[in-house]
Amino acid sequence: MGVPHILDGKDFTLANVDLNRIFVSLLFNTKHGLEELNEEEIKKAQMIDDDIEGAADERAFRLWMNSLNIEDLYITDLYDDVSDGLALLRIIDKLKPGTVNWKKVEMKPKNVFAKGSNCNLVVEYLKVLNIKLVGT
Repeated sequence: MGVPHILDGKDFTLANVDLNRIFVSLLFNTKHGLEELNEEEIKKAQMIDDDIEGAADERAFRLWMNSLNIEDLYITDLYDDVSDGLALLRIIDKLKPGTVNWKKVEMKPKNVFAKGSNCNLVVEYLKVLNIKLVGT
C-alpha cells in the first residue's frame, strides 16, 4: 500500500491506540484519495502563496486585508508587503475614505527613511480613526 511498515498483525490485536493512530495517519497521508487542485481552483480559492502553516494572527490579518478587495493589493507576506506603509495607508483610506492625505505620502519610497515616514503617517491616521496601538 506504500505505507511505511510500523505495525504487524499482532499490534492490531493488542489495540495500541497510539500505534493505530500513527498507522491511520500514515495511511491517509499516503492514500488520501484527494485530487490535487489545478491552477484555476487555487486562484478561485485565493490560496496563492498562502502560508497555511503561518501564525494564526498573521494569517487572519492577511485574509482580512485581502477580503477588502482593494484594487492591485494582495498581501502574501504580511511583514514584507506592509513594510513601506503604502498597503496600510490604502487600507485606512478604504476603511474611511478621505482620511489619508496622499500629498504627504511617499508613493515610491526608495529608502528606509521614506518608508518610515509612511509608517509614521499610518500611526497618525490610526489615531484619527480612534484605533489604539499598544507598544508602538
